[in-house]
Amino acid sequence: MVVSIIAIVGISVSLVFIYEEEVVNLIIKELNKHLKTEVRIDPKNIDLTIIKSFPDCALEFKELTAMDAKEFKSDDTLLYAKRLSLAFNIKDLFNKNYTIKKIELENAQCHLKVDKKGNANYFVWKSDSGSTGSDSLKFALEKISLKNVDVSLKDSKHKIKLNTSVKELNFKGKFIEDNYTLISDGSAYVNLFQVEKIKYVQNKNVKFDIEFDVSGSTYTIRKSETSINYTQLVSNGAFVIKDSLQSLDINFNGKNLDIASTLSLLPEKFQNQIHDYESEGEFYASGECHYKNGQPFILKSDFGIKKATITYKEKNTTLTNVNLLGNITVNENRSNLTLKNISANLNNNNFTGDMELTNFKDPYLKLKLAANTKLEELIAFYPIDTLENLSGSINMNAEIEGLISEMKTNAYSPSIKASGNAVITDLKATFKQTDKHINIPEGKLELNNRHLNVYGLQLIRGNSDVMLVGELPNFLSYLFDPKEPLTIVAHVTSDKIELEDFLFGAGKSSENASINIPNNLDFNVSVDVAHLTFGKFVADNIKGNMLLKNQKVALKDLSLNVTDGEVKLNIFADASGDNLKVSADCDLNKLNIQKLFSQLNNFGQATIKDDNLKGFVTANIDFSGTWDKKLKVDLNSINLTSSILIERGELIGFKPLESLAKYIDVNELKHIKFSTLQSAVEIKNRVITIPRTSIKSNAINMELWGTHGFDNVIDYHIQLLLSEIIAKRPKKNKDFDEELSLVENDPENRRSVFIVMTGPIDNPTIKYDRKGAKEKIKQDIKQEKQNLKQLLKEEFGFFKKDSIKVKETQKANQNFQIQVGEEKPKANKPLQPKKKEEEDDDF
Repeated sequence: MVVSIIAIVGISVSLVFIYEEEVVNLIIKELNKHLKTEVRIDPKNIDLTIIKSFPDCALEFKELTAMDAKEFKSDDTLLYAKRLSLAFNIKDLFNKNYTIKKIELENAQCHLKVDKKGNANYFVWKSDSGSTGSDSLKFALEKISLKNVDVSLKDSKHKIKLNTSVKELNFKGKFIEDNYTLISDGSAYVNLFQVEKIKYVQNKNVKFDIEFDVSGSTYTIRKSETSINYTQLVSNGAFVIKDSLQSLDINFNGKNLDIASTLSLLPEKFQNQIHDYESEGEFYASGECHYKNGQPFILKSDFGIKKATITYKEKNTTLTNVNLLGNITVNENRSNLTLKNISANLNNNNFTGDMELTNFKDPYLKLKLAANTKLEELIAFYPIDTLENLSGSINMNAEIEGLISEMKTNAYSPSIKASGNAVITDLKATFKQTDKHINIPEGKLELNNRHLNVYGLQLIRGNSDVMLVGELPNFLSYLFDPKEPLTIVAHVTSDKIELEDFLFGAGKSSENASINIPNNLDFNVSVDVAHLTFGKFVADNIKGNMLLKNQKVALKDLSLNVTDGEVKLNIFADASGDNLKVSADCDLNKLNIQKLFSQLNNFGQATIKDDNLKGFVTANIDFSGTWDKKLKVDLNSINLTSSILIERGELIGFKPLESLAKYIDVNELKHIKFSTLQSAVEIKNRVITIPRTSIKSNAINMELWGTHGFDNVIDYHIQLLLSEIIAKRPKKNKDFDEELSLVENDPENRRSVFIVMTGPIDNPTIKYDRKGAKEKIKQDIKQEKQNLKQLLKEEFGFFKKDSIKVKETQKANQNFQIQVGEEKPKANKPLQPKKKEEEDDDF
């Protein structure tokens, strides 16, 4: 027996070698007669073999490419195959008539297309030649096998898409006969099966074992067992296939279904979470689907869950007594999903509800939900990635109806119906990556006419507490799409707020903390805050309005008590870019300067600090500047204009003034007191500009003006009265004495000396300011001209059209010499202010 088999094999192999060239040429010649496509293959890759296909003989093609049918509009690749085999009986070698019985396709890619007119790129066999071929070559297929074949189908006429990877697929039957039994089994991975815009299967493993009775183009199901991700369906019915699917009428029932395997049919992005759950209980599904060429796909199905349990394996938390009744309908006029009598228990939690979703292309939602939940138990069953801990309870009832698209884009639409209420009790939440806690001890929410109204919602975050009363008018938009803006129109009251609790983003390290205002947060809030802190800054009795939109904050008509005084201000801050841009105008009323400098960290400079200052400031300020998101200021951006009044001021231990010890007793300069100081300060381009300012103090009276750079380089101009210098001068200085020996018209000893201080503030250069003196003389001459003009106007009516007003001043015309040296001013006889003299008719 073994010898016979070896002999048969040997003879067969010999025949293959003998007839190989003849067989190959004949079969290729016959194939070319009947093919309507271009086939590209290297002749070296065509072999006649019997070893792989024994006991049959096979013509094997390697690295074969077939193009679209010539009648199709494009010329793309229809098929690429690493291996294509056509098998026939070895006896055909003798009679030279070849009947192909088996086709094997392996490691291939197949791209099937149907255009909008119904033309297909896979009609590659000439129909006028007959289905069985010529006398020399016939097809009497009994088996077709596919292995590792990627198939894509794009049917533009019927709007069908299919992308699948066939692992193994077999068809058996006497395909040449009009009536036969077709047996098929196999497995595949379906990336996508879509009809119109509805994705019925996506990223699923599919296995099937089916038998059909075939009568012409009609296939009647004798047996059909299909599993999709372990969810098994048993089917019966029939379908018709000609050039493409013509009709489909199928009934199906679920078999051995469970919750986990059914949930596995959901989109891939949910798979990781689904794998963490297991279920027990009855899940059932039955239905029917219908299709006719040129008409929409029809699907009807009833399904449900009875007394099921779903367990989250990681924490062994079980949802019990899960029940629902479901129905899905898809047809030409309607697509609808209904879930009724939904109920489930989770320890002390219970949930009930109903849902209906109509028109999948533009879904219309009806939702009714009631829940009594303990949040710590809920999060143990369904953890939220961003939360570390959650506790408290919510008791809620809600009904929502309307187009989901309108809920996202136009929550104010009158077609949206929404109502319900929720009571929050002792809610506590801790988010990951931050040590700030949120606590809502109590609060009531009421959904009415699409608005979510908030009553007595107390929010505690960190050390801050806030009471919120108001509404969230577009809450539905935010609920269905967290990227939508969350608008809050409310009145906020608080006993205490620490701004760090709300301004800084996630991150437990304060070094990495940065301003983080959500870009979808929209506030219109009136505030009444008893006490607020931000770093060292402290404010009380804050009242006003806060507007927030697109990461831009406006504080309008805000008043607050700061450092023993009162502030009224309007602020605009833009945090939408990489930096925080701030502009403000504010009125300060009697603020304690020392406390202000201390709380604001001396404004980031060290030249004059809180321990150098005392007094109370009243001012009007216009300000703008830029900070980065970690609140580091850009000094180049600071712009400020102001009018300032300082009362009961004190300047203590200010080192730059001690440089005037050449003129004034240094002890008097260590602690200067003045009753008032009024000026207008400007900051621009990192330079503080001080206009001419009169300073009347216990140490000395002077006028000061000049600039002070942020790099602590100064250019101060000081005007001192000679009489005071002489009185308070510590000792003789020959050079200085000569500078002061000037001849002036000054009958009342009110002549001045001008000093300029330039350079670094810790080591300035001090010298006589001749430029300042000349400017003073020029101003005096101008003033004398105005005095003369005023006198002529009053006495003789000259210059009546001149509206210039001048002061009524008059100077004596006498020369005198100031001597500085041994002669000292008389003691206990301070200089008196100038008395108004009678007008002299001589001029």
